[in-house]
Amino acid sequence: MIESVLKQTALNGNLSSVSILNPKGHSRKKEVHADLLLTALIDAFSILVIFLLMSFSSTGDILSIGKDTELPKAMLTDMLERNTLVKIEEGQIFVEDQAVTVNELVEKLVAVRKSLASSVTEDAGAALTIQADRRVQYEFLSQIVQAASHAGFGDIHFAVLVK
Repeated sequence: MIESVLKQTALNGNLSSVSILNPKGHSRKKEVHADLLLTALIDAFSILVIFLLMSFSSTGDILSIGKDTELPKAMLTDMLERNTLVKIEEGQIFVEDQAVTVNELVEKLVAVRKSLASSVTEDAGAALTIQADRRVQYEFLSQIVQAASHAGFGDIHFAVLVK
């Protein structure tokens, strides 16, 4: 009789509802609901990732404009491409973010031109973009254009804003 009570308690007791696959004895309906919630969450994140990938440029920034720099405005413009950048900020000249003096400018541009000629085709390396504040004097810009011309840059662009 004691054996039958033990068997009956074991079959109908709390331990019978616990299994290896479902240790807490919860029903499967809650898991189906959680799967549906997880699927919607995955869909939302996939849409977010696709949006972010499409909205960010893979080429990166072409220009980084300083806080006090105001680019000149122009009516006729073209889209800028990534090429050698000469930046003028606060009276200083930067060639590819390296400060140079007016006397060193031709030497630096020739060195940049040689390194571009060895890595890309001749036409792609011949372009130069000058980024300067609209208040920079013409004489100063003229020196930079002449130095670029002496260094072999035939295609010189100015960074401007569209009017």
